[in-house]
Amino acid sequence: MNFLPQDYSAPRSSNNYMKLLDGENRFRILSQPVLGWEDWIDKKPVRYRMEDKPGKPYDPAKPLKHFWSFIVFNYAAEDIQVLHLTQASIRHAIEDLCKDSDWGHPSGYDIKIFKKGQMVDTTYTVNPVPHKPLDSYLINCFNDKPCNLEALFDCADPFAKEWSRYTTLACDDIVKGEKKAVISDSEIEDLHIKFSGCSEDFRKKFMDSLAKLPTPIKNLNDIPANIFHKLKTTITKAYDDEQSKGMEFFDIMAG
Repeated sequence: MNFLPQDYSAPRSSNNYMKLLDGENRFRILSQPVLGWEDWIDKKPVRYRMEDKPGKPYDPAKPLKHFWSFIVFNYAAEDIQVLHLTQASIRHAIEDLCKDSDWGHPSGYDIKIFKKGQMVDTTYTVNPVPHKPLDSYLINCFNDKPCNLEALFDCADPFAKEWSRYTTLACDDIVKGEKKAVISDSEIEDLHIKFSGCSEDFRKKFMDSLAKLPTPIKNLNDIPANIFHKLKTTITKAYDDEQSKGMEFFDIMAG
């Protein structure tokens, strides 16, 4: 009799940040990166946006480090995590892949980073895996664990539930290697105002419809650019109808 079931595997500990371990580290990039500079003050990281680079580090013996942070699916952990990169060799390798017409945007394929050695003798090898469509399971995982990368600049938890906006899926912003039109904050604000002016019944049916899309949408802020203006037209029509009803009521009262 076996002491443990044949299909037993120890449960993995959950961590919101991907740590590069010895050997193979395989992941899929799911977002655009945030870029900046990292300093350390009292053993805590302090991060600055690219344009806000300090004139000198807090500790002259520890120079500022340029970093990339982006959302990944870590296959070993089977979880959505943030990969924070300060290693220049890794960043340069991924940048070369992005510029290579045979590879392009890294959301279109998995990446393997092989780590070898310790401390100053550590080396990294970056290998791309042949292109394949983004699996729906990874998209669902991304939607189920929203992340706001901008929170890193405030030393806050990017996975907190308090954020009004979260980082979007990279493949929602990329079409044939080119960025789509960006939805401005003013457009989103206008959408919220008009949506709040629609009837309760319309709002409920509208959100129910969004939840049934192949990639469910739970918040108006998450509407991708390719369908934003179409949905905004629908909301605007419903809003205008409500306003017309209101005017008809006042006309009757005035009469």
